[in-house]
Amino acid sequence: MLFVIMPWKAESGKEYLLCLLDTNAISEILKNTKLEGKNFFERYPPTSIAPCFTIYNLIELRRNQIVYEKFLIVFSIYPIFLLKTQKMIVDAEIENYDRKEEVSSLYNAFSYFGKSESYNLESFIDKYFQDPDAKEMEKTWRANEADTLAVWLAGKQNFSPNENYPNTKDAERYMEEAAVQTIINQNMEWAGSIIKSGQILDIDRLPSIKMMLYSLYYRLYDPSWKPMPSEVTDISIIAATPYVDIFITEKFQANIMDKIKSKVKNLDVLEVKRIRDLR
Repeated sequence: MLFVIMPWKAESGKEYLLCLLDTNAISEILKNTKLEGKNFFERYPPTSIAPCFTIYNLIELRRNQIVYEKFLIVFSIYPIFLLKTQKMIVDAEIENYDRKEEVSSLYNAFSYFGKSESYNLESFIDKYFQDPDAKEMEKTWRANEADTLAVWLAGKQNFSPNENYPNTKDAERYMEEAAVQTIINQNMEWAGSIIKSGQILDIDRLPSIKMMLYSLYYRLYDPSWKPMPSEVTDISIIAATPYVDIFITEKFQANIMDKIKSKVKNLDVLEVKRIRDLR
């Protein structure tokens, strides 16, 4: 497996900052081309910034054929990267648990000049969703979102916060209580081998899981939070944030990122932007 350190360096030696877009950001760029769209490409030019998306973005975008077609048209013009899934990133973190290499979040790169199926955006996506597993994942994603959200809400009672509003002390305690079981759920065999060897499972070495747990805490225990199945996808997307340079997202998630910048590896150097910053 190839491991790279941000920013990404092309074969030519030129470096590009990786900019992850959540689905709302992508939609605003596509729907409002004269404002958010224009400002995005002016402020984050493809000569130095590589826009990034995930499979989870694609599943959401493909629910709206008009927006999805615009995505293919607009982003086929610029170099753009597909990031690994949440599971792939966790697997890479586990593989590097005792190493010092940086984990790469990159899965595939696309270019306007990419004529093969592997490097042409539309061709790659068409072929990807012809795969039976990918087709099934897309088909059942809405149901999976709803099921996962139900599990989150049912598990809310397993933690008793000291305050009735999200705060740092409760967040740290939630992390301590939830970390081990979450790691076991991600990879039971590997976690079991670590525990049997007498080691303590270190969540700090698994920043994508830590990122998701913090994001879940700041949702579940916020009285103003309105649970929606799409939040499951949002949390799946942010698993990659420790491995990019810029993240453009909606206000609620950006506020969470601000609170945990010093808590998760690489977040202290991550540039977090709200969609409104493109206006």
